[in-house]
This record gives sequence, structure tokens and C-alpha cells, in this order.
Amino acid sequence: MFIVKLGVLPFVAVCLSCCSGRKSVGSEEFVCRPVQVEGGYGYVVLHEEDTLIYQPYIPAIGERTPFTSEEDALKVGRLVCRKLTDKRPPTVSREEITETLPFIRHQSGR
Repeated sequence: MFIVKLGVLPFVAVCLSCCSGRKSVGSEEFVCRPVQVEGGYGYVVLHEEDTLIYQPYIPAIGERTPFTSEEDALKVGRLVCRKLTDKRPPTVSREEITETLPFIRHQSGR
């Protein structure tokens, strides 16, 4: 019985170390890609092979409006990726949108 317990402890230690949430070097990389959606563009944020965020509209403006260009979608998507890399929530405020896309301020009239 004592031998079985000794064999189990190293096995449990190995399992815990593999499942502890540690990532290999380079696995914290987030990639932003533009996607074409109806009426314009959006973006996706990828981590390895997983899609973490699919954003078909300009966030935080209170309406479902797609980005007018791939470049605009990528500007906001890269902001979200930087936040994720810095271990911050990927939320984007209206102020951040108007700083990143100044034309939004003029369109909404707010």
C-alpha cells in the first residue's frame, strides 16, 4: 500500500504541473485579423488556433455599424490585442474608439 501511494504522488505532481495554466514561451501572442462582414469590416482576435473575439461591429458606439475599412478594424483590434497581452480586460470604451477613429466623433454627434 505504501509503494502505491509513493507512485501516485509523483503522478499527481506531474499532472498538476501540466494543468497549472502555465503556457509555453510565445503562447501569450494574440493575433488580430480583419474579416469582411455585411456592409464593411470587423476583426477577430486569435490565440494560437482559437478565436477569442469575433467583433463584426465598431464596439462601444451604441449601434451595429461595421468598420468602413480593414485598416480601421485593425486599429481597434490591435488595441484589444495590446490589452490582452498586458493582461487587461479586452473592453474598449467610447473614448478609446474616438481616439483611435476620430471620424466616429463627428458621425455620432456626441
